[in-house]
Amino acid sequence: MTRTHSVLTGLVAAAAATTLGLGVVSQATASPAASPQRTVAHPAAAAVAADLPIHRGKYWTLGGCQEAGQQGIDRGHWSRYQCAKGTLQYSLWTDR
Repeated sequence: MTRTHSVLTGLVAAAAATTLGLGVVSQATASPAASPQRTVAHPAAAAVAADLPIHRGKYWTLGGCQEAGQQGIDRGHWSRYQCAKGTLQYSLWTDR
């Protein structure tokens, strides 16, 4: 039982490290000038902006959130979006 618990704990820690690492890579490789409609904000600044009232979902990485936001613009579902960093995930907020 103890060995199984140790293995599971190790796997969870490895998964968390991988997820956090991917988030850092996504932030480092993201091109801020790629889309003028995109807004990426710090949690304090993104406490749900009044002009982006609709919460669309949560994403493990900034890149995943930005991809979903840009796909919504490309499909005409909304005209602006914001990826706000939370404790563990990024929240996607849109204007409509």
